[in-house]
Amino acid sequence: MSLPRFRWVVFVRSLVATEEHPPTQIFRLLGRFLAQHNQEALFLEERGNPLTVTALRRRGAAAYRELSTDWPELRYHTVEHRFGADLVEWLGRTLATADIALVELGTDEELTRWVGQLSRPHLHTILVDLVLDDPSLEQLRSRIDPATFTAVICHPANVPAYRGRTSARRILTVEGAPERLAAALAEGTLAAVLQAAQEMTTESPATNGQRPGHPQLSNGGRG
Repeated sequence: MSLPRFRWVVFVRSLVATEEHPPTQIFRLLGRFLAQHNQEALFLEERGNPLTVTALRRRGAAAYRELSTDWPELRYHTVEHRFGADLVEWLGRTLATADIALVELGTDEELTRWVGQLSRPHLHTILVDLVLDDPSLEQLRSRIDPATFTAVICHPANVPAYRGRTSARRILTVEGAPERLAAALAEGTLAAVLQAAQEMTTESPATNGQRPGHPQLSNGGRG
């Protein structure tokens, strides 16, 4: 599989808490998939977030050792919590040379919102929503505007939260084993990015600068 080389920045809730947070394993596998396909990816999580703190209390430093030893291909950093103008300035710097930004629903709400607001022709943003049955995320879904993102990639059960709030063609669903989910997440993101770029080149003046919705993707997900 030959892919254009992109620079990815991925904001996750935790890349450490594998037992506390099942999507952690999916994002680790995503990083491995991207490395194997000559992509440049940086994973960021907020320092001292509750999921990682819980994992460290349970496993101690072994949790970090396991990440660095078993997943050496992953580029991973913790970052300070920011808000307001400081957050916007930092995000601008962090994403200045990025092509793709993924943000996992459940990361800091203000950061998530600003990632969507920073969508540009040269910066494609993806909201990733894979968690089920979490009341706190149900409330968050209603507050985040999915229309600001290039696409939303989510579990099929979470589609109703986004239906009618963004083009149905911008909603991609993925499910299955972690390995398949990781590959579908990468492939779906790349398909959305390439489709958005194509739409920009063929955009009619009648669209008044607004991007049309993305078509349904045929990479293992369903619109």
